Amino acid sequence: MLFSPPSFAAEDTEEDEAYQKRVALSKKIKAMRELRKEMPVPPPAGLFGVYHLPEKGQFVTGINVQSFSFSGLLHGSDSVSAETVATTAPNIFFGNPMQPPTLRVIPKSVEANVLFPFINYAISDQMSLVAILPLIKKKLVMETFQGPMGTNSLGENTVRSNGVGDLKFGALYTPYTAYDDKGERTHSLLLSAVVSAPTGSIEEEDIMLTPMNTMTPARLAYGMQLGTGTWDALVGAAYWGKTGNWGWGAQYMATIPLEDENDNGWRFGDKHEMTGWASYSWDPTLVNSLRLRYETQDENEGLDPMIYGPGLGANPANYGGTKTEIIIGMNWMYDTARNLALEFSIPVAQDRNGYQLEQDYSIMLSWRNAFF
Repeated sequence: MLFSPPSFAAEDTEEDEAYQKRVALSKKIKAMRELRKEMPVPPPAGLFGVYHLPEKGQFVTGINVQSFSFSGLLHGSDSVSAETVATTAPNIFFGNPMQPPTLRVIPKSVEANVLFPFINYAISDQMSLVAILPLIKKKLVMETFQGPMGTNSLGENTVRSNGVGDLKFGALYTPYTAYDDKGERTHSLLLSAVVSAPTGSIEEEDIMLTPMNTMTPARLAYGMQLGTGTWDALVGAAYWGKTGNWGWGAQYMATIPLEDENDNGWRFGDKHEMTGWASYSWDPTLVNSLRLRYETQDENEGLDPMIYGPGLGANPANYGGTKTEIIIGMNWMYDTARNLALEFSIPVAQDRNGYQLEQDYSIMLSWRNAFF
């Protein structure tokens, strides 16, 4: 019987493969560190129009997902019950035939989910073009009270709307960028000028439960429509700063309708948003952030004659107001120039115009992929 010496070829191959993997991982981490030096700390997921700042010929694609949940009712900043609203909140159509003096169709909860695919292409080292097309899905649960008065509930009714929202396109401009003596970007200023085209529907309908206990097709309330119906301007400015592992920033964004009314005779109110954040980079791949956001919006103007009746959402005065949110976030740079960001938001103060649903929370998820 011949003796065969042990073969070490298989072990050598496995060790070589493991070594090559370690080398590849080391190179990837080094590349991320070098790229991170050229970039500000990645922005939180929920910021509109704030992406990586590409150089000429480069572009960034990605998808933002936002989910909102509302339940309970507010009158200004005070919580109120559906029964209180049904017996005290005025119906602006009272005096017309068959219209009761108070609201009789009251929202109980809303879920809204929005998908924002986007592309950002740099036409120069300082300016890039951006386009965003939202895909929207909304669900509203309402409670209908019987007849013109009282608190006898007929039950709940769920209505839905879904489809394409308003297309947004425009330009992002970086007028100022500062570097330290190591070549790391320490300060950046970004200006945005975006136009929103009225591609989303403002004539969504569903079946409604009326106070007369009948199921009737009707146009949904303003907040359940998929678009604004107007050409709008979205203008803003954002600033980033960075030193070591710490980052910070602030953004202002205004959404201003460019028309007095849409084809159906109404428009949303002007909206102004302000936010500031701080972030910490634990390593080249992981960043956590804490953000404070404030929003104020005017009430709606005008009336759609097809949005009519004793429903809370039919009154333009029941839109807009102020809101302050605390937002925690995480940003994971899982590969060179690719990152996944997540934010969770809780309102800490809400003062709404008229009667409205109270926002419970929102979740923002963002995936970005840069091409160099």
